[in-house]
Amino acid sequence: MQKVAAYLLERRDDMEWPEARAAEANRLKTQVESWLRSKGASSIGATGTYRPPDGSAGTFKIQEAVDGERTLWTFDLQEDAPGGRRFLASLSIITGRDTVSVYITLETGWITAQVMPATLDQRCPKIVRDLIQLPGRWFHGASMLNQTKSITGFDAGETLVHDIQYADRSVPIVAISKRYGELALPDLDKTLGYDLVGLANVCVLDEDASWALTDALGRDWCCYHGAVRLYWPRFDLGQDKFQHPLWTAERLRSREGDPKETRELFRRQLRGLLFRASALSVTRPREIDEIREAHNRRGFTELRQQATSLAGFEELADSYAKENDLLRQELTLARNQAEDLQEQMRSLEADNLAFKAHLVAKGAAEDAKAEGEIAPGGDECEVEATEPKSGETRFYKKRHAAPTHDIMKHTNDCGHNQWQPSHKGDKAKKGIAKLEGRSDWQSLHHCGTCTGGGMWKVQW
Repeated sequence: MQKVAAYLLERRDDMEWPEARAAEANRLKTQVESWLRSKGASSIGATGTYRPPDGSAGTFKIQEAVDGERTLWTFDLQEDAPGGRRFLASLSIITGRDTVSVYITLETGWITAQVMPATLDQRCPKIVRDLIQLPGRWFHGASMLNQTKSITGFDAGETLVHDIQYADRSVPIVAISKRYGELALPDLDKTLGYDLVGLANVCVLDEDASWALTDALGRDWCCYHGAVRLYWPRFDLGQDKFQHPLWTAERLRSREGDPKETRELFRRQLRGLLFRASALSVTRPREIDEIREAHNRRGFTELRQQATSLAGFEELADSYAKENDLLRQELTLARNQAEDLQEQMRSLEADNLAFKAHLVAKGAAEDAKAEGEIAPGGDECEVEATEPKSGETRFYKKRHAAPTHDIMKHTNDCGHNQWQPSHKGDKAKKGIAKLEGRSDWQSLHHCGTCTGGGMWKVQW
């Protein structure tokens, strides 16, 4: 079996008291049991069966362990599809000393031993969305998990910049920008938010928020004009920008055919990238094994104390034998998972090299189309951004005011004839120089008629 995804959801708010943690754990168990009934289970016991809608044979097993105030409730689900595929899902609710956590893993493989490929199209389990939608805040490490969030305005964009640069951030940020209020592909925000909840925070940026990212992070790290960018944790401006993939609107629209089909292709590509990363990086909570081991030790101790006859000692020996069998099974499973993780790591390294190759090659779009993927974009966020040529006249308009310079944008001629030589406007000059990366213009004039930020004409 191959591990394909892992989730970790943590409750921390108001979890200082044992009663609060116990109540929260029971609420989560009720949600999981409701999800299981929706899948066709008629009753909930230690073991049972259900009938998934696709005709698979479904079985489940529930186990519990207690260590004082700490508890572990584990739910294992198995579905055997008619085509020979097996899907495993394991969900653990851990009541710790100051948190209540949910750890979920997804695995897949063939029922019988055979050497043949298994196409993966991972999907977010419904139970993850159900849990995220419950009242209260969820965390993964130092990051709070959000549903799709709109980032509106320059100030909100600056707040997002702080989140991107936060050194302890533990989940990716997927930024989806708009151009003239429109997305590059229809309903891209809703579909990516649906797919990636619990693994990444999806943010939808308006044009002002995009300008804030460009102003603070620079053009190499921009996301605007309909582009989509994936910001991994441990982001640093000194990194290779290709480590945080960018898909420009032009790249997303370059594929011929129905835009909705392109959107579905992109969803699958990004979903697979994040699922593979989670399978390698989401750590199994240590308390799962601590609680289980303490629970088993206490059980053995009680059996030894009660073993006053031959029958009692036989029961104790049987218990030890069953525990050893279970440990051997877990050891075998751990070894298989280690091998799977090594293989997935090699796959991720290959994906990383492939992304870089697509980015630097001139034929990236054609190669990606042939492979059924949409390659990340190139060096810029928009194809219109070109270096000024000698003798060229360009027009600029002020969008916002930063502390040290104005934030400018390219625009068309305003049509007025009141151009005045500019002897001041130092912040505007710095803004134009920052936008273009140079300041060797021949002349710079300011429109005496335009208002609302001002218009500038530059002769390069």
